[in-house]
Amino acid sequence: MRMALSGERPMEDLMDRIEEALNEEPYRPWCLHRLCEEVVATRIPRDRDGLLRLTEQLADQLAAEGRAQREPVSALSIGVHCQDSLYWSVKANQHHLEEFGPEYEVPTILHRLASHMYCHGL
Repeated sequence: MRMALSGERPMEDLMDRIEEALNEEPYRPWCLHRLCEEVVATRIPRDRDGLLRLTEQLADQLAAEGRAQREPVSALSIGVHCQDSLYWSVKANQHHLEEFGPEYEVPTILHRLASHMYCHGL
């Protein structure tokens, strides 16, 4: 069941929830899709594309305010372009993905990104 946000500050509340999720695992960056599915989609009903746009807007705002770190990632897989952003807690004291170790370095991160693309069917 999806819970709608209540109160006078629904977007700020959602930003706070994203920040809390990032802070729960400060040394594990979250991709935009994971933030969308595990934090935002459970609290506000919207179509998938609308949810992704909203999640990106809110997470980017957190990064702009210095409440989160962000790094964009882009990969091609079988001619399909996949672009994502990874976000993590400022508590990690890391400024680039590669600082999280080999699984976040190129080309490993690009293979991981390409493998999690969502299929909309044929």
